[in-house]
Amino acid sequence: VVGSFWSKHAMVTSLVASVLVVVVSVAVVNELLERRDRKRWSLLAQNVLFALVQSARLTWTAMVDLLGLAKVESGSTDSLLDGARIALDRERVSAAADELLRDPERRQALQRALARLSAHASDVIARWASVMVGAAPYAGLLDRHVELQARLEWLSSVLGHNEPAPDRGERPRRLNLSSIATEHAQDLDDRWVHDMVVSITLLATRLDYDSRGAAFSLVSEDWWSERTKSLADTT
Repeated sequence: VVGSFWSKHAMVTSLVASVLVVVVSVAVVNELLERRDRKRWSLLAQNVLFALVQSARLTWTAMVDLLGLAKVESGSTDSLLDGARIALDRERVSAAADELLRDPERRQALQRALARLSAHASDVIARWASVMVGAAPYAGLLDRHVELQARLEWLSSVLGHNEPAPDRGERPRRLNLSSIATEHAQDLDDRWVHDMVVSITLLATRLDYDSRGAAFSLVSEDWWSERTKSLADTT
């Protein structure tokens, strides 16, 4: 039946075929244009991803330090990888979070660190969101960084509301009061705080390496070495 329909309606068949050709052609052209545009701004995109990597790395290294799990040394690849393996060990992070939450002084230290980490992540995202939001291949990655920043802000706000620091000023008090995160702060117990600490640590570590991989897929480390050598040789 289908075959006879198309054979009896040659004009419709021709029109449908033409439309399909146009659709496929437009899709191919759009893909080529997107690839060309991505290649043009690859260094900018890599720089943005490096900024996001730094923000995520700052978060998870601070968390493993606060949890007493590890101290990551700067400039050491081995120390960084060892710290990341610890940060991705859910059971160790979970047990360390339970221990931290039993200590009032460490809870205050956690709260102060979360406020700083949240502010830094927010600044990075605000600075670069307009550049990355239109980049389809990296929109999902950017969204995960936004999730990380939101988790930092929510946990910081809830702790600040439920356990205000003795020296808290008027501005932090007002910000906590106006935060959506604190609408149900009194209903959020230590199990929620524990799960947020674990989630933040794991998410930040994964984002560090996922974003790093995406960055070097744009411009390789070899390209940077060759580019540096070529510039040095011509000056």
